[in-house]
This record gives sequence, structure tokens and C-alpha cells, in this order.
Amino acid sequence: MDKIKNGLNKRKVKLFLIFLLCSGLAWFVSNLAEQYSSNATFDINYGSTPDSLLLNSVSKRNIKVRLRASGFQFLMLGFKNKTVEVDLSELEKRGSKYFVSPSAYRNQIENQLSKFIRVEDMDRDTLFFNFQRLFRKKVPVLPKVTIDLEQNYLMDSTYTLLPDSITVMGPKMEIDTLTGLTTQTLVLPHTTSDISKKLKLNLPPELKDTKYSHLSVNLSAKVFKFSERVFKVPVVVINVPEGVGIRTFPESVSVLCRGRMGAIKELLVTDFVVTADYSDLKDKNENVLDLKLTKKPNSVNVVRLRENKVEFILKRQ
Repeated sequence: MDKIKNGLNKRKVKLFLIFLLCSGLAWFVSNLAEQYSSNATFDINYGSTPDSLLLNSVSKRNIKVRLRASGFQFLMLGFKNKTVEVDLSELEKRGSKYFVSPSAYRNQIENQLSKFIRVEDMDRDTLFFNFQRLFRKKVPVLPKVTIDLEQNYLMDSTYTLLPDSITVMGPKMEIDTLTGLTTQTLVLPHTTSDISKKLKLNLPPELKDTKYSHLSVNLSAKVFKFSERVFKVPVVVINVPEGVGIRTFPESVSVLCRGRMGAIKELLVTDFVVTADYSDLKDKNENVLDLKLTKKPNSVNVVRLRENKVEFILKRQ
């Protein structure tokens, strides 16, 4: 009998606790459904600053409001970061002062709150701002790139950077110190194929208020296996005095060409002109003239004289 009584007593205690919990929960929910008024303080983030201005200081970093809402809404608000944003696209200017009126930022704040929360009252201070003017400047990109080609390979012209210059925007005293931006270091050994790389720019950490139109650039280059051909091109001597003949030794010199096989095959000797200028001779007792390649095709990558000088003799005519 004692065991039965103890079991019944424990059951009654459990039922009592359950009913107590349910009634307490019902009371709590009922109170949360009621409307209340309460004060709150919101931190302010300022967004959409005009591109030509840098925000230095503001008159307020937080704002006090009086809200009316249900207990549920206040409970949810308590778990959220109490931060609102004021859009500076509605910035006004009077003289040299920039400001946002109370009515403008009140509308913005109300639009960020739940539709079940009503703003009863709010600080009525005008928000004032201190800005610094920003300037623009175009600076070149300075590549830190080393490309080593494998033997018998060439690169079309040179590599290209896109963009090869960027626009920086910041306070005048900052951007005046900037003459160019270097890329990250890139070393490509034994290269035999086309190159396409994205390179980050090295941004000076001391320029804290400067913005950049690009944070990286694209490097590209065409690499190919070249063909080689040597042409014997006659030497043309110019500016020879009247009544004087001249003969060079040798009469023709070697011109080395390297490029794509198709372009090399189409070349003719007449695509080249090698000249020696007699008027450049400072000492008339000398018999050596400097050579210059004054005409060459654009379709090949490398064109080079194998000899830089020729000897000559004069003949009276």
C-alpha cells in the first residue's frame, strides 16, 4: 500500500508541474502579444558616400528612438544587431556644410524596421558631415615579369598587360606620391606555350584612403617554335661624293631572320635593304663603314645583321 501511495503522489507532482509549466507558458505568450513602448539605441552605418568625397567625421554615430511593438517584436529585436543604415545619396549641401535632415533619415530608418514596429519618437538632430575631396589619377602598371623561352622558341612581339594602366582615386597628398603600381613577381622558365596569367597588383599599404579601378591585370603572350633563314643582301653605299666610285668588301652581307615558318618562306632578298653612309665617315683615311638595316619586313620577329661593318675602296671615275 505504501508503494502505491508513493507512486500516486509522484504522479500528482508530475501532473502539477506540467500544468504549472503550461499555464506559465500561456501567460508568457499572452503578455508577448500585448503592445508595448520602449526606448532603443541604434548604431548608424553611413552608406552610398559620393565617389568624389571621403567621409572624415560625422556629428552622430548612434541615434535614440522610441518604438511601439508587440512583445514578440521586441524579443526578436533584442537578438538582432541594432544597426541601421543612412544612405548618403540624399545628402544636402548648404555653403560648405553637408547634412541630412531628420525627416530624410527617419524615413530611411522606418523602412528598415519590421512593418509591425512603429517609431513613436526619434532624435531630431540634423546629421552633419565632414568630407575630404578625392582626386583621380591614371598611373601605369609596372610588370615584374621574367619569361625565359625554351631553345628555338620565340614570343610574338612582347607580352601584353590588360589594362596597362589603372585609375586611382584618393586624397591629393596620397595619390601625388604614386607614380606606378607593380605587379606580383612572376617567373616563367623554359616556356614553350602561350601565356595567360592573372597578376595581382602590389597596393601600397600606407595609402589607406586610396581606391583602385583594378586590383589585378591580365598578362598574355603568344609563344611559338621559330624557323630560321639567312639572306645575302647587297650593301648600298649612300652619300658618295660625285665623281667617285666605291666598292665594298664584301659586296653582300648576311641577314639572319627568325619567325614563323609560313612568314619565313615568303621572304625575298628585296624585302631587305642594307646601307652604309659615306657621310658618317669622320676620318677620310679610314676604309671601314658602319652598316645599317634600313628596310626589313614586319612579318618576322627577329631580323639581325651578322656583320656590322664593311671595308671599302674608292675609285676615281
